[in-house]
Amino acid sequence: MGIDAPNTTADFGRRVKRQNALTATGFGALITAIAAWASPPGAWSVLGGLLLGLLYANLFEYCLHRFALHAAEGFLPEKHGLHHSTWGSEDEPLYVNFARSPWVVVLLIAANALPVAAVEGLWRPGLAAGVLAAFTLYFVVFEELHWRIHMGGLPRWLEFSRRHHLAHHAGAPGRFNVWLPLCDWLLGLQP
Repeated sequence: MGIDAPNTTADFGRRVKRQNALTATGFGALITAIAAWASPPGAWSVLGGLLLGLLYANLFEYCLHRFALHAAEGFLPEKHGLHHSTWGSEDEPLYVNFARSPWVVVLLIAANALPVAAVEGLWRPGLAAGVLAAFTLYFVVFEELHWRIHMGGLPRWLEFSRRHHLAHHAGAPGRFNVWLPLCDWLLGLQP
């Protein structure tokens, strides 16, 4: 799975974004279906799982961004630094997406499915399918809105997301959630 040479950096970035969305949707649907088959949820379990999955995905995004991507040194902070250093440049579209490889997207979803599967296997709450569906949806929305925050086309009603995220780029403290600052608010790191 690869991406052809770009006509422009924006074209390349859009193709990566589309590939990530398709990969996440396909793989996320597969593991959600497996979870639903292995532990069939009831209607309330699906609803509870979706809500829990939204919160889990938001917390995961916050922790990954704060503790891994903004660590003092390492591969991830170095790669994330490209996202910050190209803000506003012609190369910005190359570094807005979560990853360039669909295998990184698969790995991200699979790694997050493991603790969900472990909880489901131990306690059988029937939440796994909803949690995995919500995590997948959150990732797809994250990619799309992050792109629009940086490259334009964000709906007016989400302008707060742009202000929140671009304040992070400008050096404001906190603001590790990109588009939905739940953990920033809950953990008191958002003024």
